[in-house]
Amino acid sequence: MTGIEPLPQPPDGATPDDFALAARSTPLAAVVREEIASAGGRITFERFMTLALGHPEHGYYSRNEVTWGAGGDYETSPEVHAIFGYLWASQVEQCWERLGRPLPFHLIEPGAGSGRLALDILTWLHERAPDCAAASRLTLLDGHPLRLAQQRRLLEASNVTAEYALVDDWLREITRLSGVIISNEFFDALPVHLVERRGETLNEWYVAEPDEGPEKGELVFQLGPASTPALDARFARLGLQPGDGCRAEVCLATPAVMEAMAARLDRGYVITIDYGKEATDLYASWRRMGTLMALRSHSPQPDPLASPGLLDLTAHVDFTSLAAAAQGFESAVTVSQAEALTALGIGEALGASRERAGEDLARFAADRRAVETLLDPAGLGRIRVLVQARDAPLDGVHCLRPVAT
Repeated sequence: MTGIEPLPQPPDGATPDDFALAARSTPLAAVVREEIASAGGRITFERFMTLALGHPEHGYYSRNEVTWGAGGDYETSPEVHAIFGYLWASQVEQCWERLGRPLPFHLIEPGAGSGRLALDILTWLHERAPDCAAASRLTLLDGHPLRLAQQRRLLEASNVTAEYALVDDWLREITRLSGVIISNEFFDALPVHLVERRGETLNEWYVAEPDEGPEKGELVFQLGPASTPALDARFARLGLQPGDGCRAEVCLATPAVMEAMAARLDRGYVITIDYGKEATDLYASWRRMGTLMALRSHSPQPDPLASPGLLDLTAHVDFTSLAAAAQGFESAVTVSQAEALTALGIGEALGASRERAGEDLARFAADRRAVETLLDPAGLGRIRVLVQARDAPLDGVHCLRPVAT
């Protein structure tokens, strides 16, 4: 099975309506319809997204092989170039030094994706900071055993030793650790509720299947009352509201996951690299349609309910709520990925590549394209970086240093 499964195809001579139905008739679509029927006619989008991404058999991340990068549905920074992982490895080493060189030094990556970021970090540490590498105990976390197996194959092929665990299992453990938790595009894949304020009332968008009418047999959005008072409570804590008529996403799981994750660290740093914004920007009155996106083959898809289980779904992270959830941690103001990588020395690394251009011009050209991609303010460069610390200094952390504009 490849990383991108083909859409179901209707028979020869099919009508346009047949093609539309085939696009929705994935194996997971039947599961969704059963849940809708059992729930009395509709389910929250949060539940739909939980199934679409994490159903144990038919979810997006539960497929036998999920491919990242050029051959997948989207491109994450670790797949662009190894320099991404190398630069963050230098930050990890500084964190180790600032913690007093603990032994063991725990390095944990939740939502490790392809495993490329962890591999590149350990590769750099072995070559440039062998004492830190020797002290490091790498743990990769993911939501499905197949993803962990995929990561294990990549790392073992390079003789990198690591432990592997399901996220929920690791969060339930009570042992306290010293080290660094670093994640890249982990929180933006957690399921979200879709809400919309109408006047003074916060409503919620549900997923339903009409029994009659032109949309019969399709999955559609349906507006209704908020499914839980926790949604209103989130905005009350933030001291703001979406604008009237504005659609927005609320991830109730994000603070709980961050709180449990941070609780595992006795001393250390949490580095979160993700698409997201501060709450005042994320829920600004001019943001009419929120940030939810459905992706396939690097292209945004118009209907997030189409082809359940075959589309990646993502929504921006509320960094205000995320930062507040790490109890006992000091949080720095977020910076963009472009700013963080520049502060970590991406320009100097490209300069070194330029000096070698006479030996390998093609490699320098590839390096330059990768750097441009990682820093692109309209693309990966706009990802935000949040650094938090417990019993460790934030002042002077390399990735937070001001950069010239």
